[in-house]
Amino acid sequence: MRLYTLAGLAGIMGLLSGCSGYDGNFKVKQLAWAGQPGNRTLAVLLSGHDNLHPQLSCRVADVDVMLMPDAPYFRDYLRIDMAQAGFREKIGNSKALALVRHAARNDACQLVFANLPAGSWLLATRPHFYVNDEAAAQQGKPSQHDVAPAMFMWNRITVDADNDVTAVHVEKDLSRIVRKKHQYVRKHTHKKSKKRIREFHGEGSPDTQQDSWIMTPAEKQALGIPGMTLTPTAVAPSGQ
Repeated sequence: MRLYTLAGLAGIMGLLSGCSGYDGNFKVKQLAWAGQPGNRTLAVLLSGHDNLHPQLSCRVADVDVMLMPDAPYFRDYLRIDMAQAGFREKIGNSKALALVRHAARNDACQLVFANLPAGSWLLATRPHFYVNDEAAAQQGKPSQHDVAPAMFMWNRITVDADNDVTAVHVEKDLSRIVRKKHQYVRKHTHKKSKKRIREFHGEGSPDTQQDSWIMTPAEKQALGIPGMTLTPTAVAPSGQ
């Protein structure tokens, strides 16, 4: 009886830590494609807006960018992790960790992932949106104002096998987050939430739209991908 009790307690502790929610679901054969050498590039532009500002500036830190193969293992990881509004849980499986890609920081919220195999990927980012008040800056007053807490954006993106570069624009509507009435915020930012493992359907975060990004020559130059032919990527709007 004592043995069963200890086993039950261990299971509960594992669930609370998040590990047992996804770490046992890693399928080597299912994810073999993501470990193959690739020659495709994914370029992503992140942006945001609200009711008052048609376009918000944004930053994103290196640690808050993850590109993962689209598979149940990684969807479960995001499901657990996003309940805490931060990449707090660590992927313990070394084989899975080796499949996660990162991109260098770009203050313009433009990201590039190189040497990818074609296929379906999950992009998870936590950009920080803000407004620059030029009038206040001229008066020597604080000129940068946060419009919302740094919130997760996640999207399913297909890296095209027929194009050298897949360029995608992901835009976040922060209107309801700014008003602090967004159900997504209440569900996924409270680290003491009792229901940490949630359904994870759809193609992207609530209020997130995904479309092609027609890059300018200057943007391609800044991202180090000049000379490549960019074909508009057909992407359906996403969201839950």
